[in-house]
Parts: sequence; structure tokens; C-alpha cells
Amino acid sequence: MISLVDTHAHIDLPAFDEDREAMLSRAYAAGVHAIVAIGHNPERWRTTAELCSSYPFVVRTAGLHPNDAAIWNEEILEELERDLATGEPIAVGETGLDFFRDSAPADLQREAFSAQIALARRYDLPLVIHQRSAGAGVLEMLRAHGPIRGVMHCFGGDEPFARSCVDSGLMLGIGGVATYPKSEEVRRALAGVPLESVIVETDAPYLAPQAWRGKRNEPSYVVAAVEVLATIHGLPVEEIARQTTANALRLFGERLEMARRNGAELGR
Repeated sequence: MISLVDTHAHIDLPAFDEDREAMLSRAYAAGVHAIVAIGHNPERWRTTAELCSSYPFVVRTAGLHPNDAAIWNEEILEELERDLATGEPIAVGETGLDFFRDSAPADLQREAFSAQIALARRYDLPLVIHQRSAGAGVLEMLRAHGPIRGVMHCFGGDEPFARSCVDSGLMLGIGGVATYPKSEEVRRALAGVPLESVIVETDAPYLAPQAWRGKRNEPSYVVAAVEVLATIHGLPVEEIARQTTANALRLFGERLEMARRNGAELGR
């Protein structure tokens, strides 16, 4: 039996309000034994915390998404630090830079990202990093802060960017994008990355894999990321599942392992 971790999902969003229990049952059936719920703004810090109190196989992060950086101020920073100080969030994020959209001024994005990198170091937590049209800027800021650990969420780059991420101490979060017919460059990049540097995710309800493209994504579909990695590396699905789950547990730590054990018991 495989035991998978969906390392990035937004299962607290209203897209799942009508069938959350059924969606989670499908996840168990697919071997998904733990889900990392991403708290990407103050409202989502609350809703992901509520999920964790209801479902023992769900853990959460806390951070401010770059598209929400327009609200960044000292009060938000203090509120985020109070949440991290509880010991409940297993990572800082989703944070980073997004210069594809103009949802928030670039200077505020950089300020918020820099502060969250510092918080991750202070609390010895990994970072969950979002980047869009900002890869070089993200890596430059990470290097300026010194050694860091985390994940480049929704990896969709080329081989040089993949190497730069891994060399900077990041794992690569692989999801639906890697399954798309036009993602040959992404698959070539993944072929050159050690499996020890890869974890799987969905970003549910967004970016469904090719087989479900255009539909709502959900944690059970993380199997598609495992399957594409198996094809790229010429390895059995079971081996990819074992390695990516081990990688996720190494990155996110004991609280995720406890959640995975809880989920495995429920999925029996």
C-alpha cells in the first residue's frame, strides 16, 4: 500500500464546502494519508486551523501570499508571528514574489517575503515559496538571507532553474503542471534532479492534472504527479511514492509524520 502526502492544497476554500468529506474519502482511497493545508493570508490561517482541529491527518502552514502583499504591515507581521509561535504551523508560506500579476506593489512583496524568510529562520521552519515571473529575484533574496530550506511550489521551470533551486536548498513541488503536454521542458528538468529533492502536491482546487484538466483539482489526483515522475525516472510508482513521502517528512518534520500515521489508520 502506498502512502502519499499532498504537500500543498487549499482544501479550506469554498470550492470544497459541498463535498469535503467525500473528497477526503477519495484521498484516503488513493493512498493520500496526509494533506498540508496552505494558510496564505490571515483569513486562511483561521480556516486551515479549523480543518486541523477537525481532521487529524491535516497540518497547516501560515504565511502571506505575494498577491496579498498589499495588506502587509506591522500588525500582520505580529499576527503571523503569534501564530507561528504556537508551534502549530509546520512551515511559513505560501510566500514569495509574483511579478506576473500586479495584485501588490513589488516593494511590498519584497518586504513581506524578506520578513517571512527571517521568521522561517527564527522558528526553524521551511518556506513554501510561490514565484511567477520572479524566479531570479526569489533566489537572490534567499541567498541574501543565507542557508534556507523549503519548497519551490508548483515547479514549472527549466533545467538551470531547477538546479539553482536545489543548489539553494529547496525541494521542488511537482503537481499537475508536470503532466501537461506542453511541459516537455519541465519534464526534462525533472529528469536531471535527484529524487531526494522532489515532493508531490496538487495545489487543489487549482491546476488539475491533464486527465482532469478544466475540472476542480483535489488531493486524490496527486497520484498523477507520482505517475509522471515514475515515467521520467523509469521507476515503479511505489518507489516514487516511497521517496517523495520520505522527502516530505524530512522537510516538514514530526508533525507531518504524526498526521500521516493518523491518515494511514483512517485509510485502512
